[in-house]
Amino acid sequence: MSLPCGAYRPRIVGFRPVAAVVLAMLLGPQTAVAAGFAIFEQGAGGMGFAGAYTAQASDPSAIFHNAAGIAFLRGKQLYVGGTLIRPSSDFEGASPFPGSGVMEKQDVGLLPVPSLYYSQRLGARAAAGVGLHVPFGLKTRWEDPDRFTGRYISTRAELRGFSVNPTLAWQLADRLAVGVGLDVRFSSVALEQRVPSVNPFTLTVVDVAAAELDSATETGFGFNVGILAKPTEALSFGLAYRHKVRVDYSGSATFTPVPTGNEQFDLLVARTLPAGAVPVTTAVEFPGILSGGVAYAWQDWTVEVDVNWYQWSSFDVIVLDFEGRDDLDRVIEERYENSLQYRFGLERRLGDSVRVRAGYFFDQTPAPPESVSPLLPDSDRHGFALGATWTQGRIRLDAASWYLRSPERSTEGGNRDRYDGTYRNSAVTLGVSLGYSF
Repeated sequence: MSLPCGAYRPRIVGFRPVAAVVLAMLLGPQTAVAAGFAIFEQGAGGMGFAGAYTAQASDPSAIFHNAAGIAFLRGKQLYVGGTLIRPSSDFEGASPFPGSGVMEKQDVGLLPVPSLYYSQRLGARAAAGVGLHVPFGLKTRWEDPDRFTGRYISTRAELRGFSVNPTLAWQLADRLAVGVGLDVRFSSVALEQRVPSVNPFTLTVVDVAAAELDSATETGFGFNVGILAKPTEALSFGLAYRHKVRVDYSGSATFTPVPTGNEQFDLLVARTLPAGAVPVTTAVEFPGILSGGVAYAWQDWTVEVDVNWYQWSSFDVIVLDFEGRDDLDRVIEERYENSLQYRFGLERRLGDSVRVRAGYFFDQTPAPPESVSPLLPDSDRHGFALGATWTQGRIRLDAASWYLRSPERSTEGGNRDRYDGTYRNSAVTLGVSLGYSF
């Protein structure tokens, strides 16, 4: 397959191909379940409320939603489970490149997102706990990478990591509690893409190498705080803040030649590609999150409304540092904007053992049109939730499912990689959590 000369202005090996590899490392934590690259499925109980859980935080997943919540939990409690995410992303090209009518599709499969929370009382008014969860995550993979028209940007990207979140909480009064936690973030990334060049003998753009990046598992540190007030038995207010976390990545990029069928050209490519792995370092700040919510209960009903603010403006510029290759160093502008999520959840109690839930949320994208690409096809999201809880003695079983649908997102002819078109994103999630009180 040949591409029009100048579509990417490719080089045999130059800044654009190599920098795109590292850029993907930064943008890697993207997922189809939250705008930007956040994951909010942190316990099936809260999922049933469409994530509107800041003012209730009534199970150990409070360690994520609002650290103050564990101060109101009794005894020792374990809450373990996970979510399966099935994202989907389609692309329709626009002129001049990749061309009107070009259709592409992602092939990601199921993405597992585990979580585990534990809390226990420390005397009459204090509590401690720890959470293991995945606040950001990624796996993107486009079908038929050998022919995918966006393969010079990304064919596969993946984030592997989790957060360890030890937490303490205190009841300042019978109906007022505060909490604080340490957020220890572990993260590694991987990316695959193709490197293009103009064949001087045919004057067509061809693949000359397969580029792959892998990083070591790196660590970043942050904190989270929360306050939970219950003025009456029926009414509660919650406010929680999770600070941004900076992770400094170190990795290496390798370039494997792809035969072009022209021996003379292949020899030229072999001489110009980097010899061995190219070490590279960079950093990214995962955004801070501020959440506020109010919940009200009457008879057999409970309702909650939350607003979440994401500090995406911290994802502004990216500094790339190639060891021994100062000519490749670059500062790349992303210019993300702060964004909001609006979440609403409703619960109905059916007897002593069963509760059912439903909810809706709107998740605003922080990405400007020029940043929307095969690597990060981000857009606004509408989410619809259903969930239920069954309790028996010390055991609690939660289940919930989300359906997410995004409006069409166009690059508006301004994609910085000159890969323009329209993306259509959706996802289905299923979460199950099992709780046990000691």
